[in-house]
Amino acid sequence: MPRVDFYILPNETRLSLQQFACRLADKAYHQGHRILIQTDNAEESHLMDDMLWTFSDNSFLPHAIYSESDNDDQAIIISHDAADHKNFQIMINLSSITPSDANHFDRIAEIVNQEPVRKQTGREHYKKYKAQGYELYHHEMN
Repeated sequence: MPRVDFYILPNETRLSLQQFACRLADKAYHQGHRILIQTDNAEESHLMDDMLWTFSDNSFLPHAIYSESDNDDQAIIISHDAADHKNFQIMINLSSITPSDANHFDRIAEIVNQEPVRKQTGREHYKKYKAQGYELYHHEMN
């Protein structure tokens, strides 16, 4: 059963969500993990793709968008489609839904900011994970 970490950001911007997701992906990648970043739609996937290229001058994170990649060996996959989750250890969930196959992951990261819809989605995700008996952690980011 995966560990689920909720990271609570102090602001409302989409940019802060994406930047934090990049930092988490960078850390997990350098620890040797494969990462799935789940989004809601193609636009969000492309924004995340752009952010992974530019968020740090000092590092490169090998990644691809799932629906546009034949390369299943990328360390980081961004998906707004139903990707095969069995080959990933970590999911960074930027989506409005919880994964139906969460047990395939070692860890799930939920990033929540102060935007009202995002906060409500975070609360709903927390309730679903709790009802399923997952190990939940809460981190206030400043």
